[in-house]
Amino acid sequence: MRCSCQSCGTYMVQDEKGLGSRCICPECFATCSACMGTRQAPMDPDSLKFMLLQRENYDAEHEDDD
Repeated sequence: MRCSCQSCGTYMVQDEKGLGSRCICPECFATCSACMGTRQAPMDPDSLKFMLLQRENYDAEHEDDD
């Protein structure tokens, strides 16, 4: 999983160190470990962009479903 910084919104970089793994924001240097420990491998930026595009398409198709 890849996350954006909860402080400034910048895409965070993973610092993988076993049980001490964490994400570090390259902009404000905030750290977070909320997404660590999952069995899912980290996604690359292209996969994240594709997933976002799929979500946007789904939302556009179902905009009037309410």
